[in-house]
Amino acid sequence: MEDRIKERAYQLWEADGRPEGTDQVYWFKAVAELAADTAKSLKPARKRPARTRKAA
Repeated sequence: MEDRIKERAYQLWEADGRPEGTDQVYWFKAVAELAADTAKSLKPARKRPARTRKAA
C-alpha cells in the first residue's frame, strides 16, 4: 500500500509543477484518493433478517 501511495503522491506532485516543501500535502492527498477508491470497491455489509421471537 505504501508503494501505491508514494507513486500517486509523486504523480500529483509532478502534475502541480513539483513545488518544494509540499511532500506531506501530496502524501495525504494520495492517501485520501486511494482510501476513497478502496471504499468504493467495498461491498456493504449484508443485512441479516430480523429474528422473530416465539410466543411463550
